[in-house]
Amino acid sequence: MKKIWIAVLLAALFTSGCGSKAVQEKTNSKPVKTAETGSFDEKLAGGQLGNESIAFVGAGTANKLWVIDAKYHKLVSTIDVGGPYNERTNKDYYPNLNDTHAIAFTKDFKTLFTGDWYNYDEPSYVIAIDPITMREKWRLPTGKGAHHIALSADDKYLYVANQHDGTLSVIDLATRKKIKDLKTGKGTCYLSPTMYWDRKAIDTPYMFLSVESENKVVAIDMKTNEIVKNISVGGMVHGTNLTPDGKYVWAAVMGAKKVAVIDPKTLEVTGEIKFNEGPIHIAFSPDSKFGYVTTGGNQIYKINVKTHKVVWSTTGTTVPAHVGVTPDGKELWTLNHGMDKRYPYTLGGAAVSGVQVWDTKTGKLITEIVADGVPHEIQFVPYSVFMPKMEATQESSHSNHDTVQAAETNFKNTCASCHGNDLKGGAGPNLTKVGGKYTEQELLKIIQDGKGMMPSNLLTKEESQQMAKWLSQKK
Repeated sequence: MKKIWIAVLLAALFTSGCGSKAVQEKTNSKPVKTAETGSFDEKLAGGQLGNESIAFVGAGTANKLWVIDAKYHKLVSTIDVGGPYNERTNKDYYPNLNDTHAIAFTKDFKTLFTGDWYNYDEPSYVIAIDPITMREKWRLPTGKGAHHIALSADDKYLYVANQHDGTLSVIDLATRKKIKDLKTGKGTCYLSPTMYWDRKAIDTPYMFLSVESENKVVAIDMKTNEIVKNISVGGMVHGTNLTPDGKYVWAAVMGAKKVAVIDPKTLEVTGEIKFNEGPIHIAFSPDSKFGYVTTGGNQIYKINVKTHKVVWSTTGTTVPAHVGVTPDGKELWTLNHGMDKRYPYTLGGAAVSGVQVWDTKTGKLITEIVADGVPHEIQFVPYSVFMPKMEATQESSHSNHDTVQAAETNFKNTCASCHGNDLKGGAGPNLTKVGGKYTEQELLKIIQDGKGMMPSNLLTKEESQQMAKWLSQKK
């Protein structure tokens, strides 16, 4: 199965589906390298390579999960969550039948959870999936209208927000049993995550839940699984997120056109950020310095978390609702509920939807990925999770030795005059621990493109790759 997965992944990298859209915001940053001037790999990625991870996206009305290569910005597979297609007889229900929103992973990335609803007269199901085989492991009934889900910080409990029951189901993962339903209120909606990218739990004892129709955020103790406080935010609230450092909770208060800032220790509202249109969803940078907010009018904002000042703003296509930031913090992904007139056809009887990828530094559009469905939650999973574990062979050992030897020789001939024979620096910086600061891919880019006073193209492509691999091991 792993061989099939890798074959599908590599084959899909040669498919296309990218568009372009001018961004209104002007910046003083260097222009993003375009597909015309970039390498072949960059052309495949829409002009700029992304993070080495796989993005899993809840595809809404497609009743599927999208599986996207985040480095090349390509849809490589889908996971069908089962059940027949049902006509939506009740237009007022949201989420409706066969509407797959939720994405949550255990911190070892061995289990993916989502939810779906198959019959108005029966409860929804939470579904556990093996992300390697992309096959279902088990499923369990929760409540009606399963919307968003999240795990406790220790992965002991799974929480399912049941929008049409007004409840939060608590599932014990060890026994795979629902242990209680908390009465949370009408319009029970969105749960804050307890882990973003790097397998580490966010430092917080509380899970935060938005309850749309009751204008509140509910704080839930993840040890006792009891409601600690109902926090009034002064309007209909949708997205709720916690900064990776656990210091701030932001709630998108659509009804009051503001983001409410909540102290996760005192559970008090301590500030607000006003917008011209109602905020929809929120994501944060890995270093917790910036928040990204989508609003009505298809607007996207980058906000300084401490000062609440706008760094940049831009315009996406139809409803750039949910958002996610890549593990390296370099890209913002907006999950759009519809695209524009570049796609004059429908898929599954509905307008094309998809993802737009933005450069977090400049606010410029990199590319877009389109597919069937209306996307919601997103989770990035490292490439390493999907790599087959193979024993080192004599051949690979010999190859690594050759790489080290070639890199050392090229360093002495080309780089040592600036960085020193011992890598401790001179005219150039100290490189003895450079692998702890940059990834192999980042080092390769510096070697090829140059940086500061360092010129570009000092080495051939093969020599640059050898050098990057060698330096990445200096930690």
